[in-house]
Amino acid sequence: MANELQVDANGLRVAAAASGAVASLLVGADSGGITVAQPSGAGVAAMNAALTSLQSRQSSRITDQAGDLSVSGAKYEGTDSSSSDAITTVSV
Repeated sequence: MANELQVDANGLRVAAAASGAVASLLVGADSGGITVAQPSGAGVAAMNAALTSLQSRQSSRITDQAGDLSVSGAKYEGTDSSSSDAITTVSV
């Protein structure tokens, strides 16, 4: 076939696991938290809070995408297997 679709279901699972690891690193990352008793301390604290919020949102997004990759790999593999079984049972 000229335009064969080839999917590496195991590669999708590996990518999902790697993405999950990155997401967990984001949640555990320290954005600073240290403030100083200077007028700029409030600005630093606000930036740290914004970074913490961003890390949390990005972690959730990556976790969701990793789950989607994992599910997609499993569904593709299941569909590919059942299609293969259907083709082999057809007699000519």
